[in-house]
Amino acid sequence: MLKWIAGGAATFLALRYLLRLNRVADTINSRTGIRVHKVGLSGIRLKARVLLQNPNPIELNMQYPFVNITYKGTSLGTSTVRNELIGIPGNGEQSFEIDIQSAGWFSLMQVLGGDLVKRIRSGEKVVLDIVAITSTVVNKIPYTREEAIKLNI
Repeated sequence: MLKWIAGGAATFLALRYLLRLNRVADTINSRTGIRVHKVGLSGIRLKARVLLQNPNPIELNMQYPFVNITYKGTSLGTSTVRNELIGIPGNGEQSFEIDIQSAGWFSLMQVLGGDLVKRIRSGEKVVLDIVAITSTVVNKIPYTREEAIKLNI
């Protein structure tokens, strides 16, 4: 009889722990900022600053964030995939500077259109409405967040 009680208590505690982990992944906050690093002959180089905040009292283990930049549903560039686990302390935050590998001018012409690329290359100020999609895995639970950003070039 004691084995049944101990087994039931262990099952209850395990389920409670898993439910808390699932709620923890829902409460994580992320903010992404995109800036132009360089406009050169090979294309546009972007930098992303990702701030991940953990408002929970427990430390979280997460995979290094992956960022995809899209314009009207088409990818402009992505960060490199890193197989690295990082820890965010309880009630803490972690900031990342991530290089975005953008396509060359020929690919950008197909995505942005010839007129916009021509204006960018001539040095005119251009504002693009882009979407930054930040993806990671928090304690083995996938996390994705989309943010609409105005990128000044």
